[in-house]
Amino acid sequence: MATFQEAQQIALKLTPKKIVSDTFRFIRSIEKELAAYNRSTLFDDSEDIFGKPIGFYSYATQLATNGEKIKGDPFNLKDTGKFLEELYADVDEDSIFFSTRDPKLNKVMENLLSENIFGLQDDDLEKVISERVLPFLLDYFHKHLT
Repeated sequence: MATFQEAQQIALKLTPKKIVSDTFRFIRSIEKELAAYNRSTLFDDSEDIFGKPIGFYSYATQLATNGEKIKGDPFNLKDTGKFLEELYADVDEDSIFFSTRDPKLNKVMENLLSENIFGLQDDDLEKVISERVLPFLLDYFHKHLT
């Protein structure tokens, strides 16, 4: 066990800048997980980041697909090319940016009820914080302060 002075010296090395830098590096390491949450919200739930529907198929779509898609069924963005598989999260210094590399982004957005499709719903954000960020921080401080 460290003496008080030794513990104080260890703690002084742990500056806010270092904590932010290390936390940033950790969050960057889970970018693919963040994108997976966003992808699931769109595909599985057909919802935007606020829980609102992203769109519904029309009768014209039902006719065009020979009943494969039924009028009133929610969009899942699966049939829009590479939209879902190219969805990504990019962590920078003070934000997380979500988008897709699908060149048809603008065309897809024209057919949606919401522009708020990129990001995490509050439940997913809470899950990421409690299951990934909090354990990282607890472990981080345990390693750096003991």
